[in-house]
Amino acid sequence: MKPILVGALFLFALASHAVEPVAPSAYAAMKIPAGEVLNGTVLSATVLGGDRQVVALVTYLTGNKDEVNAVNVRLEVFRREGASLVSVYARDYGSENGGLVGRGELELVDLDGDDVKDIFVEYDDFHDKLITLRRGEILTQGRGTFRTVWTGAIEYDATKAAREIPAARRDRFSRRLDVPASLKTRGLNVVFGKTTTAVAGERLTEPKMTREAFPWKPEEPAAR
Repeated sequence: MKPILVGALFLFALASHAVEPVAPSAYAAMKIPAGEVLNGTVLSATVLGGDRQVVALVTYLTGNKDEVNAVNVRLEVFRREGASLVSVYARDYGSENGGLVGRGELELVDLDGDDVKDIFVEYDDFHDKLITLRRGEILTQGRGTFRTVWTGAIEYDATKAAREIPAARRDRFSRRLDVPASLKTRGLNVVFGKTTTAVAGERLTEPKMTREAFPWKPEEPAAR
């Protein structure tokens, strides 16, 4: 197994599990043994309107001996029916990205002022051992399901990939979601604060702080 992935697994094992007491029920509904969960966040909030739903993002061991698929990150949204959880939306980031994913993190926050929480997912992409890449995706409700309004890199470092990446793309930066600034646009833009520490393979003498505003993507359903 790749060293970077081994290190990530160690960090997962130390991470706290979900803060919601419903977490064991969510793991069971996702057919993930609790003992295989490396990192899990399970939250209750209104993400589709009406009653509160249960949103789970789980990083877990699959039992697959192949290092590409040994760890997976899945998102699932449930509605409550009595004591049961019924799935209304699901994503499998390992399947979508060809494996080599990890360290999923979940945040629910209202970015457009409609009093319904939007879903912000982050996870690591380990496909290139010379490139640090952490992907992000923001989902919002739309016509009874969810649609993707933004995807992109949350962390990126290609400064070590001199032979694989053109000099112009050998940057190092991180992004932080700016919730107040995004909220002010009322669903027109997702705003991030960006910190750049290297450009074209050259380390900057001081970090460069900028703000980026990305238009929300057109209203098309996100992949199920």
